[in-house]
Amino acid sequence: MQASSSGIVFFIIATTIILLLLTLFIVSILFIYQKKQTAYLKQIEDVQSDFRRTLLSAQLEIQEQTFQSISREIHDNICLNLTLAKLNLVTLDSLDKKQTIDRINSTVEILGLSIHELSNISHGMNPEFIESCGLIKALEMEVEKLKKPGLFNIYFNLTGYPVFMDSQKEIVIFRIIQEGFNNILKHAKAKNVYLQLCYNKNNMEATVQDDGVGFCFPICNENGFTKQQSGIKNMRKRAQLINGDCEIQSQPLKGTEIKLSVPY
Repeated sequence: MQASSSGIVFFIIATTIILLLLTLFIVSILFIYQKKQTAYLKQIEDVQSDFRRTLLSAQLEIQEQTFQSISREIHDNICLNLTLAKLNLVTLDSLDKKQTIDRINSTVEILGLSIHELSNISHGMNPEFIESCGLIKALEMEVEKLKKPGLFNIYFNLTGYPVFMDSQKEIVIFRIIQEGFNNILKHAKAKNVYLQLCYNKNNMEATVQDDGVGFCFPICNENGFTKQQSGIKNMRKRAQLINGDCEIQSQPLKGTEIKLSVPY
């Protein structure tokens, strides 16, 4: 009887210890899980915060580039058109009816062209135009803007069936391509520039290629990244934030190629 009671006590103690250990194990698992979940949520929050900062930076850079373009357009085209319109009106000869009509018609045409150019400028004054008209239209406008100075030939090719993505993603894509164009303007000395958008089944591929001077890749100085390499690093970082991939290939005297791949 005593042996039986001792066995019961031992069983109860052993069971209690096992339950305590099991409880401790479960609590430990829950604590570790909670800790990992908190760290994961913090990581997601950091990525989202980084994306918002990058998106804001991209929007501000687009605005800065657009304002510079506005300044050039107003100085080079609109001011000239308005000056011509003023001269047409100032030099009217009231005695020559035919000349007066021709001058007035010419002035109306010049003013109409100026209004049209101002309208195009207003459409591109901020990143919201990407939201309203989409990536393709925004890039078409960018290409037309780059054609005007006549510094190089630029060709835009579109293949596949366009897929409209989230506007924030399209803003980042636009800025990566725009940064590629800016690098060409500043460094490439190219004669021909090619932009291709290819809409595949699962992703969009954008390629910016030029036949300029190229560069040795990677380029690095004693203090770390050069400005050019920092720009490349920046493009890659932006691509990663939208789950994309950006690769740059270049060789001296053989031009540069930027390939951007972004999933839908």
